[in-house]
Amino acid sequence: MSGSAQSATREGESGPAEETKRPSQPAAQTLIRGLAVLRAVAQRPQGLTATEIATQTGLHRTVVHRLVNTLMAEGFVVRDASGFYRPGPELHSLANMSQPTLVEFVQPHLQRLADEHGGTAVVFLAEHDSVVAVATAVPAEGDYHLAYRKGSRQPLDRGAAPIAIQAGRPAAAEDPEAVREARRRGWAVSHGAVEPGAHAVAAPLARDGDIVDACVTFISHRRDRVEDATRDVLTVAEATRAFCLGAG
Repeated sequence: MSGSAQSATREGESGPAEETKRPSQPAAQTLIRGLAVLRAVAQRPQGLTATEIATQTGLHRTVVHRLVNTLMAEGFVVRDASGFYRPGPELHSLANMSQPTLVEFVQPHLQRLADEHGGTAVVFLAEHDSVVAVATAVPAEGDYHLAYRKGSRQPLDRGAAPIAIQAGRPAAAEDPEAVREARRRGWAVSHGAVEPGAHAVAAPLARDGDIVDACVTFISHRRDRVEDATRDVLTVAEATRAFCLGAG
């Protein structure tokens, strides 16, 4: 066999093998686009419409719909009743693999709040049409206090925590006055909205929806304790916000 023939044979044998080692352009492009969609949703936990995702990523809406359907099927994105796409449980699981997690960071702060002011401290996270307690603390010593277990829920339409969370989102024309007021001063208060006789103060973590859709809350049956705890609630919320932004 001539040298030129041998060369041609080697080229023919090595070419396909090399090609199989490289991802095809369409597959790589799909992955990049999917990550862009996932990043857009993760950065706006209060939710995005398909049109908003398309605007942020520069992708066509048809492409966005195809990608979010795949991400929903895998649990990385969820779609609420209003049509907004939000981070799904699989995305939260990946985020929680980083150390420390938000819960690990905030837990000692909540415990100090509970011990120093004799009440219950909670971080609530928005989820669909309710808020869920993701971290809780009660005073190690003291008299009667409310107990919130992790995973407990309350409606998104009443109480200091839901108002604070909504105040952390971008302003909207339909915002009720309580949300507008909480946005202006930086915290929300309530009395008997969820638990009869209970007072609560809550401060959002987000500003204009820039980070996690959550708040720090302090609850007590004594109004004076809630009033005394307000400054510290704001301090804990600010520290937790800084942690979420990577500055903590």
